[in-house]
Amino acid sequence: MRSCGLAQGTGKAHKLGALSSFIWSSQELALGRYLSQHRRPPLSLGEAHGKVVPAEVVSIDIGFRNLAFAHVARCGRVLEWRRVELLTEANFEPWTLAAVVEEFVRTALPARPASACTYLIEHQRFRSQGSAAVTDSVMVNNLIEALLYANLRHAGAHIVAINPMQVSAHWGLIEGRGPPSTEPQQPAAVGANEAESPSLQRGKRRGKRSEEGMDEHVAGLITRMDQILYEQKQLTSTQHTLIQQALGHDVRRKRVIKASVPRDADELMKRGSKSLSTLREARRRLIKKERTISIVQSWILDSLARGPGAGQASKGDIKRHLELLSSSSNGALSLGPDRHMSFPAAVAEMFGSEKKKDDLCDCITQGVAWYSWQQSVVSALDRYGSALILQL
Repeated sequence: MRSCGLAQGTGKAHKLGALSSFIWSSQELALGRYLSQHRRPPLSLGEAHGKVVPAEVVSIDIGFRNLAFAHVARCGRVLEWRRVELLTEANFEPWTLAAVVEEFVRTALPARPASACTYLIEHQRFRSQGSAAVTDSVMVNNLIEALLYANLRHAGAHIVAINPMQVSAHWGLIEGRGPPSTEPQQPAAVGANEAESPSLQRGKRRGKRSEEGMDEHVAGLITRMDQILYEQKQLTSTQHTLIQQALGHDVRRKRVIKASVPRDADELMKRGSKSLSTLREARRRLIKKERTISIVQSWILDSLARGPGAGQASKGDIKRHLELLSSSSNGALSLGPDRHMSFPAAVAEMFGSEKKKDDLCDCITQGVAWYSWQQSVVSALDRYGSALILQL
């Protein structure tokens, strides 16, 4: 189920039901696409299963300030890749939001038929970074998501909602969360007239030591995450330099600045449990962001190395870098045998000059992950789908 991009619920019956309905709906989609493109019916369902993978996808990463989308062909060629600023600040006026989203869909998004293209929309969360409060940006992004669905459905598009956690899991980006909770358990309160027994006093001392031990563990984890983040920034900086050199630009390597928080674990412990938990989550998000950028930049480097534009010296440096990166990641960044992404020079130029690379990277990794899942869907259809001869 995970290889097909399906969420794994609890219970065997739930999994079987979800997988069964998914297979039949996918088979129905494949047949619909086949019949819309061919005048004759297929001799068997297996002949139509490949049509479940559309020729193109438009992958959208939602944000009212930084909305990014990637138009990618099945062969791996990036047809269009852009970041768009819909609004400069959060706005809840229905008329304004509706007009902005309608204009974006009409003028910016590629208009493709449902038989040839699938629109992938990142499913929005209702909480921001685990906070109990619902922020203005989260509310506006949810409204934009609903308006995107309304406009695309009106245009007859085929739309699929994508869970960003499944995309992160596909690329191995959700590891390193650390302990499940850094909030220490507080000892039970004792009444004013209730004497504390020796065992309760010993329990309080053990709880305090446990709290201090947890803070020490999280402080050490943050220190290690700072080092990982620094090394990851060095990697993305090196990749950026190689991309610019391959494009013919004389660019100095960007300076990497270490995290500004104190790196000493003892000094970190003075911040308290809640502050440590916030710092740990912030480091986790930054590491995920840098790793996502590194994945996409490795695809761009691979595309430039195989293309005619880069010089021989640049190609040699790129190939050595990619070999080292592949060996260190144990093949986690690979798209599979004989599968490569193709970035036109103009698209690579745009990415190199873009300040908000993380939003661009999120939308394209979402699209590539979904294509990978669809290949697994075709295999599942061939294995479990009906092979009866169609009588139409």
